[in-house]
Amino acid sequence: MRIAWLCLVLLLAACTWAPPAVPDGLPSSSSPVALSQDGSWLWVVNPDHDSVTRVPTDSLDPGVPVPVGREPWAVAVAPDGSAVVLNRRDGSLSLVRGTQVTTFPVGSEPGGLALSPSGRSAYLTLSSGDEVIRVDLGSGTIAARLQVGPHPWAIAVTDDGDLEDDDESVVVAHRFARLREGGVEASNTGKEGWLTILGADLANPGVEVAVAPFDFGYANVLEGLALHQGSIWLAHQLNAPELPRTFDTTVSAALTPITLDTANVRLGERIHLNDSDFSTPVNFPRAVALSPDGLRAYVVLAGSDAVMGIDLSEPTEPTLVGFWPFGTVPGGSSPRGLVISRDGTRGYLMNYLSRDVSVLDLADEQARRELSRVSVAPETLSQALLRGKVMFNNASDPRLSHLGWISCSSCHPDGGSDTTTWVTPEGVRQTMPLWRLEGTAPFHISASRDEIQDFENDIEELMDGFGLAPGVVQRLLGVPNGGRSDDLDALAAFLLTGVRTPVAAVGDPAMLARGRELFIAANCGSCHGGPAWTVSSLPGPVGSLAPNGELEVEAVLVDVGTYAPGSDILGAQGFDISTLLGLHASAPYLHNGSAATLVQVLTEPAHSGTAFTPAETADLAAFLASIDDSTVPVSP
Repeated sequence: MRIAWLCLVLLLAACTWAPPAVPDGLPSSSSPVALSQDGSWLWVVNPDHDSVTRVPTDSLDPGVPVPVGREPWAVAVAPDGSAVVLNRRDGSLSLVRGTQVTTFPVGSEPGGLALSPSGRSAYLTLSSGDEVIRVDLGSGTIAARLQVGPHPWAIAVTDDGDLEDDDESVVVAHRFARLREGGVEASNTGKEGWLTILGADLANPGVEVAVAPFDFGYANVLEGLALHQGSIWLAHQLNAPELPRTFDTTVSAALTPITLDTANVRLGERIHLNDSDFSTPVNFPRAVALSPDGLRAYVVLAGSDAVMGIDLSEPTEPTLVGFWPFGTVPGGSSPRGLVISRDGTRGYLMNYLSRDVSVLDLADEQARRELSRVSVAPETLSQALLRGKVMFNNASDPRLSHLGWISCSSCHPDGGSDTTTWVTPEGVRQTMPLWRLEGTAPFHISASRDEIQDFENDIEELMDGFGLAPGVVQRLLGVPNGGRSDDLDALAAFLLTGVRTPVAAVGDPAMLARGRELFIAANCGSCHGGPAWTVSSLPGPVGSLAPNGELEVEAVLVDVGTYAPGSDILGAQGFDISTLLGLHASAPYLHNGSAATLVQVLTEPAHSGTAFTPAETADLAAFLASIDDSTVPVSP
């Protein structure tokens, strides 16, 4: 009996994870690639393969990928060598300890992951619920949670090296910009990027840090976050929605330093990476990594398939390091993250869409280069879907973009919306998300495109690329563009079927039930019914819907009282009916971004046709925000 009891105790001890309290003094930042504390093992996530791969850094001979949750997005390594994996699609966390994998739910659409210094706690951002949570990794339970502002995404945790977790700071970057005080949509300086600095206990709202706009645009799509000795380094886009369009400022890239303890943006040290005096246009900074001494910043440029090295030794006069050309070293397709060895001589670049890792030589100042590639996952997409996904995320192909300044994903990160209201040839237009497009033609809020291949027009006239199809660009709603180019058709196939709707946060069941009843009673389904949550569909064959040269598919337009003659070119007869899927992730609303919240949409009777009480408005707004692919549709 005593032997059996002893075996049970030993078994429980083996199953209870308690990593030693041996912090290494290095902050933890969310990344798709991570190194073990001794640098002997590299971990990388494979989002389209639902796995992680462990690679020995001496032999670079990857093992068999380890299955985890769906769409693993970030990985961190605890002091004991165990890997902690954030799975975005199924909202879970996986703990990989040797051959054992334990997965448990954490919440909808986690975007960022970082560990406390001891490795006992994981901090996650839940982008759908606007929350930051702390997970006790020993018990697999949520130990603390805190509501923060919209779109929390990248996250990092300090490590002061004192063997304590409770005195650290948690830094959260909100992915999308917010309106400034007095700011307006569709203006270059009307919005601002922002961060929140929290205590380790998540007990208080923390300190918000506003990232003031540059003269020509504001910080948006805040994806890259790194810490170093009291400094926050933030890699982000700059959006300039006003006309005129310029290839180096409309959508560009930047690096912003912030002093952690005073929460001050160091304006004199900000770097516009597309500045012609500094570099050439680069696209979509997804991550930033710092050298061990903090004197080099390496910015991962997903749209440019490259890494840019920046010398920060003179803070107000940064220079490019010895990469060629233009301070960059090429990587694989759509790089998403970079981790640097503790001695600063090697960098490991995760290339999302080529399914490999680039090993970079960072030791030689003048000859930094890619040493080798390590394949980490098999392909899971069809050849056409992969080709379309690569083109969607790429800016360096001259067929897609002039001088590599913009990609489709610049305005549609991960197929969603950058929440920016742009001044376009059709008028002021909020960026529409691209999920659930199949079966919802015509496209654009003005119903000005009857097939996805009509985006060839955007490639040639907006992005200033040479185009994917031969010959001159066809008139919108005119001769079909489908079938003109295999690449254009592959891009269309990805847009139609390759972008998923983000999962909504779980709401109050009673509110959701009441909101659904109101939705049905108010006959909202007459416009927003059916599997796609819109009744919009083509009233005839592609190419036949504008026989007299009309610019819109007029049969699908609905006037909801939002047309503004001063800012809209098209829209006098109304707009196309957009889907309700993923509303929680696509504010502001209406074609011009004039409604900041769903409550504002519902309090405009011209749109809904019904005057709701405040309580009814709250219930209906809650239901609308809960609609995702799992929601049972309402019949038209």
